[in-house]
Amino acid sequence: MRPPSPLPAELIGQVFTRGEAVALGVSDLRLRARDIRRIARGIYQHLPRRLSAPPGDSTVEGAAELHAPAMLHALCRRTGKVRVSHISAARLYGLPIPQRFHDEDTVYLAGSGPSHGGAEDPQVILHRRQQVPDCSHLFQGVPVTPPAELFAELGRYLHVPELVVVGDQLVRIPRARFEGRDQPWCTVEDLGAGARAGRFRTGVLRARKAQDMVRVGSDSPAETYMRLAIVHAGLPEPELQIRLHPQDRYSPVGDAGYRKAKIVLQYEGAHHYTAAQQARDQRRNAAFEAAGWRVILMNCVDYQEGFRAVTRRLYRLLNG
Repeated sequence: MRPPSPLPAELIGQVFTRGEAVALGVSDLRLRARDIRRIARGIYQHLPRRLSAPPGDSTVEGAAELHAPAMLHALCRRTGKVRVSHISAARLYGLPIPQRFHDEDTVYLAGSGPSHGGAEDPQVILHRRQQVPDCSHLFQGVPVTPPAELFAELGRYLHVPELVVVGDQLVRIPRARFEGRDQPWCTVEDLGAGARAGRFRTGVLRARKAQDMVRVGSDSPAETYMRLAIVHAGLPEPELQIRLHPQDRYSPVGDAGYRKAKIVLQYEGAHHYTAAQQARDQRRNAAFEAAGWRVILMNCVDYQEGFRAVTRRLYRLLNG
């Protein structure tokens, strides 16, 4: 079989639009060659020869994932004055999204470009804006809704507790050595400003309600749901990231607790099950107990049960 003609260097191994290919002199016939995969209407990926696909094969090793930054960027370039938004933006930032969206093959865009949804391209939902959105905010090279504004956008799709989880993750203080950043995505005040700016959007009332419940200090979704369950049960809101000795920066820290009652709450997720982490947890718990604190440990079973047993125990301890 005759090998396909060489592609321009700019397209080799890349995800690109038909318009970009045509502008570089690539014909539609060349775009149908075996080393090019059509992944959406008007969007293609060049696959190295060792990964070349049989015609019609859509499950090729090395193929771009629908939610990969390269694919998202190509969709924005194809569609026009748009940016990645809503669930797709949350996914790009690495924010927690509900399980019902995990396997969804849909890309969410916001802007003023023409819609490309339809039978040939069902993966794209375009939220139209009357005004052209600011597409200057980039993450991983992709135009995307800024974090504070995204919180308001997500009100269309998420319930209030789910929004609080996202909000907590946006405002928490990251661990630089693990996450490559030392500043939060935004502040609680930024979330409020984003909700006010989006006052005419669907779901903005949910976002405003959720913003009032967002706190700095819940480092995981489970910790957020724990706090919400405690407050929903009518108990006082706990202090977050509670330090045994507040003036000592090296003092042990619990996820949450009540200083006056000397109760510390600790949620043990999957990363707590390594031998090294368990040793650190035991030292922390021992330090609190030696100082006369009661340590309450929680895990995934408590999470699945909505922390009902925990709130009942806390009620007895705080009102006993």
